[in-house]
Amino acid sequence: MMPATNRPLTDERWLDFWRHYKGLPHQKAAVLKLARHIRQMDHGLLHDSAEWVEDFRTQPDSWATIRELAAKAGAKHFDLVAAQWALESDWGTVMSGRNNPFGLKGKGRVKPTTEVINGAEVPVDDEFKDFASIKAAVEHLVSRWYKDFTAPGGKEYQGVNRAASRDEAARLLVKEGYATDPDYAKKLIKLMDDNAPARPAAAGGLDPRGSEEAGLVGPKMKAPVKPGDSYLLVNDRDQDMEAYDHTGELLWKIPCLARGQGADNEWRKRNTDTPPGLYKIGKVYADYEQNPKPPQSDTAESYGWYSFDMEDLEGQESSNGRSGIMLHGGGTACGWPGAWAPRQVLHPTLGCVRIHNIDLRDKVLPLVRKGTVYIGVFQER
Repeated sequence: MMPATNRPLTDERWLDFWRHYKGLPHQKAAVLKLARHIRQMDHGLLHDSAEWVEDFRTQPDSWATIRELAAKAGAKHFDLVAAQWALESDWGTVMSGRNNPFGLKGKGRVKPTTEVINGAEVPVDDEFKDFASIKAAVEHLVSRWYKDFTAPGGKEYQGVNRAASRDEAARLLVKEGYATDPDYAKKLIKLMDDNAPARPAAAGGLDPRGSEEAGLVGPKMKAPVKPGDSYLLVNDRDQDMEAYDHTGELLWKIPCLARGQGADNEWRKRNTDTPPGLYKIGKVYADYEQNPKPPQSDTAESYGWYSFDMEDLEGQESSNGRSGIMLHGGGTACGWPGAWAPRQVLHPTLGCVRIHNIDLRDKVLPLVRKGTVYIGVFQER
């Protein structure tokens, strides 16, 4: 018989530890000891951007969570992905394959379903793909149907991200053969209308704050957007940034920190959190374009690939004794060349807004080159 001290921790036994966790002193000491061991092996495993942390926080069983997964996967029309989830899986209750709420076909398990052939519903047996997680299913759907895709053999397909609106994208899904039901697009559009009404064009300025910003301190004024402009909403409590076009339509969502060296609700002192309020992007410092593989320097390590001046529009810098607020990447706490990595670990700044280097290049920069970019920063009280 194997000694108890050498018994391997199966998944079931591992979960048992957390079922019985009550925050007792000896339990806290043990968990902190485990954290120290993990940091010694790989410090990136104990960070907010670690994959297991995202999985732990994500509950893919609602319209909102599917929408968020779709945004992270690169879908332009997030609500359309959520509508497909609701329609194909009866709101997540019926899977066609393991963790497959979209009816995605491929090698996996055979199940009975119906197809519309010559105008009539016909019962058929189809094979549906299995996925390791709902997140993986969303990523597969987006990569094959929303983004442009090159199939094995070289045939190229255009994704429905090219559609100017979510309704047009729904119709493109039918046109390109996602479903045989002639009413498929109508059903998706109705689901979107009922659960995510389209935003009207911004009138009198844009302020896209939602329920996630309830209780936070933010801008007092709307952004005076015009066609081509955009709005970056920074929520420091949720540690994310959402981008909206001039009509208020959500474009994407990424990890973000507006966190300095003080308490979570302190922005009035030097080096603390980014002061809440409305900003707009001014001068751009495109260090990556000057040299994508630079030698180590304090500037490259501190600011990363790109940095953008943030001009305050509500006097929130000067009224709090602050100045020089920027949006940038990098991070001296990452060391070198870690601070220059595409998805460097996000460490707090001295009061600026920080996102991943690659998001500065691929997400923010295209918006800056298209029009004026406003930034609304929301902080905890």
